[in-house]
Amino acid sequence: MAHYLTLADVVALHAEVMERLGQGANPLRDEGALASAISRPRMAAHYEDADVVRQAALLAVGISQAQAFLDGNKRTAFAALFLFLSGNGSGFVGDSVQLGRQLEIVAERGGDRAAAEDAFEAWLRARVQPTSG
Repeated sequence: MAHYLTLADVVALHAEVMERLGQGANPLRDEGALASAISRPRMAAHYEDADVVRQAALLAVGISQAQAFLDGNKRTAFAALFLFLSGNGSGFVGDSVQLGRQLEIVAERGGDRAAAEDAFEAWLRARVQPTSG
């Protein structure tokens, strides 16, 4: 059974990310947008039989584009991606700087979410490997 992040998980993750940067957590300005973003992996698993890479891509794109926090959205998406993958027996084996750049591209894509999801998934797929049986 897959492990999915909750709204509370992502809000806490955002606070941790911002604290590590020496900043305070930013207010959650759009709880609905964040809730929608973090529900996408579960919905895709149920309705599309999406694998863990597709689900991870949907999560990261969703958080990046939701802009639910005043600052730190891409960094939160980055951390959520790692947490989601590790919680589901996989790991990112690519370059973290490139991952950050890909999330910037996703955030800049704006309204074309489907294209952003597909492009990010294709990029991510070559950089995720199982970590457990």
